[in-house]
Amino acid sequence: MIRSRQGVPEKLRLAFLGGAVNSAIGRAHRDAIELDQKFDLVAGCFSRHDDINRETARQYRILPEHCHADFDTLLAKEAGNIDALVVLTPTQQHTKQVVAALKAGVSVICEKALAGSSAEARMIGGARENGAFLAVTYNYTGYPMLREIRSMVEHGIFGELQQIHIEMPQETFLRFRRDGTPMTPQDWRLHDGVVPTVSLDLGVHVHSLLYFLTQRKPEEVCATSQSFGNFPQVLDNVHALVRCAGGLHCSMWYGKTALGQRNGLRVRLYGSKASIEWHQEVPEVAYFYDRNGRKQILDRASPEIMIANDARYERFKAGHPSGFIEAFANYYADLADALLQCKAKTTRLSHPYVLGLEEAEEGLRLLEAIECSRLENRWVEIEPQGVRRSVAERVEIRAPQMAL
Repeated sequence: MIRSRQGVPEKLRLAFLGGAVNSAIGRAHRDAIELDQKFDLVAGCFSRHDDINRETARQYRILPEHCHADFDTLLAKEAGNIDALVVLTPTQQHTKQVVAALKAGVSVICEKALAGSSAEARMIGGARENGAFLAVTYNYTGYPMLREIRSMVEHGIFGELQQIHIEMPQETFLRFRRDGTPMTPQDWRLHDGVVPTVSLDLGVHVHSLLYFLTQRKPEEVCATSQSFGNFPQVLDNVHALVRCAGGLHCSMWYGKTALGQRNGLRVRLYGSKASIEWHQEVPEVAYFYDRNGRKQILDRASPEIMIANDARYERFKAGHPSGFIEAFANYYADLADALLQCKAKTTRLSHPYVLGLEEAEEGLRLLEAIECSRLENRWVEIEPQGVRRSVAERVEIRAPQMAL
């Protein structure tokens, strides 16, 4: 780490764009950067609304002169004062903001989804010619037991990978409040673009876990999507079958109309020698099964564990559960290490746990193919990176015909 005169590690300085105290994700990012003390939040433009912007600065302990009314002012005044900009605005705003920051030479940590389409992701890539750092926050990959499963895959514990099933069902688009009225999400979540918003919200996480755990690229997809909830103008439920490199078969289900599922993220991985299952609601354990009929519960104290018992994950000993914010913090600690590598000119992004532009674009191409498959009712090939004959072009042509 960079050292101060006293030999104490310096913290990396961050600014937030978005992430006000009343936002869906702002406090989670704020809490996550605090746990490992590798970052200082020193500036921001947190909201378009002056009162919320200033109240957020007060609660986050930002000096008034570093609380800015708009993005342009934030970038102009803080570019030389920060190590990275954290973009926490709605997805539809990301491309313009990320491109502007990268062109100004500012490193960017962007909340998922990085962009609204693979074409936008390529635009962002074109702004990185100066070597600026760019990473995307796929926070679920920070769970220690998921990192353990990845290590088990790398060590061949499961044998030949055959199937992976990833689910992320939620209920918010079908839930009612106590007074009998629908729970209403932010307005930007009620409009679909080239890629439906439910895919930008949840599908990107599902793809990130497929990539993170198996390192296999999706090659072909067949999908169906529906609108089951209180907002018929948008899709809210997606099922997809994905054929991946190396013969791995993947099924995906994500949506916001599964009553009873607060956030039912679940991963099941099956190989020729063994299988494993993990549920986010009980994130400290994974359920392991082998072909001799053995069933085993693994946690951070299990003797077979290789990764999840690292000191960095032992904020307190096994039996005292870690959770969502801790996983977020684990990912931010990796971001700090990757950002420091970039600042030292060793590489743009080499940390094994940090995902960036390439993974984001691949995920968006998969989500575009899912939408194309829904519209055309067939298997759709996912075009390799660099091919400009975009699935999104067909989606854009067909999108006005969508009957929801």
